[in-house]
Amino acid sequence: MNRVVTIKDLVGMDIRGFHLNRLIGAGSYGAVYESSSGSERIAVKASVREWDVLNEAAALQRLFYCQYTPQYYFNEETTTPDGILHTIGQELLGPDLETIRRSVPWQAIKRPTLVRIAWQALSCLEAVHGFKLVHRDVKLANFAVSLPSSPTNRVTIKIFDFGLAHHYMDDNGDLIEDSTNPDFRLMKYCSYEVAMGMDPMPKDDLHQLSFAILYASGYNFPKMLKSPPDVLLEWKRDLLRKPSEALPPLARFLSPWFDALSDLNDIVPINYPDLKQKIQESLPAHNASADLYWEMVDGEETLV
Repeated sequence: MNRVVTIKDLVGMDIRGFHLNRLIGAGSYGAVYESSSGSERIAVKASVREWDVLNEAAALQRLFYCQYTPQYYFNEETTTPDGILHTIGQELLGPDLETIRRSVPWQAIKRPTLVRIAWQALSCLEAVHGFKLVHRDVKLANFAVSLPSSPTNRVTIKIFDFGLAHHYMDDNGDLIEDSTNPDFRLMKYCSYEVAMGMDPMPKDDLHQLSFAILYASGYNFPKMLKSPPDVLLEWKRDLLRKPSEALPPLARFLSPWFDALSDLNDIVPINYPDLKQKIQESLPAHNASADLYWEMVDGEETLV
């Protein structure tokens, strides 16, 4: 299948009874379409990479009853003149956090909103880890707001895109090896220990989340990612060893949370309530566990 043209030109096709109405997102290997069947609207993700789709479908099925991830509908394989098309039907979400970050003034989310995002994103990962899954690709673009669910336009943060996720532990507590043996050191935004050659574990998802929140606060994370490898590695190490010094001035209010993250390891179970409390302590004048809303601010829709 022609990855450049065909995968992004599926409007009008029907998949499992759902009509693909419009393209709402696209990447190197896939695209996402807003789709409908009668009054029901969902997202259909199309890809040419079979393993990623099957892996994501397996993760979403495992997470079927999880409120912090998209509702799973189906996994379909469709033969086209250009090759095999692999699709997943899942809950339609609103804008992702990277899109929201780009839309706000100075591309920096205000602190009261930021701590609520951090709280809910942490809740997402807590839920995913509870199903013995590690996401391994935590970034702003892989969190999105739900569609408004009430007259007040209340929304919740959900985590999606489980193409790189791994079921890392069985019911007996034994670790499950990833047979694909991916090298996550090549992912520039991986955690410090993963950059040192360790396998990604739940704590590494949380360290990736800390990078994402730092980025959302206004820090020029993409510039840091372009640094020489040794400089980037040293920065990640310093965020763990001396976070209050390594954090940029505008993000030092998050020091209580980063201090707690620096203590995580793969032996002691993660204390998610304690980490949430540290988010609250980072901005004590505001309720970090409060709801988020999709509102009009200065003529623009935004998250508050």
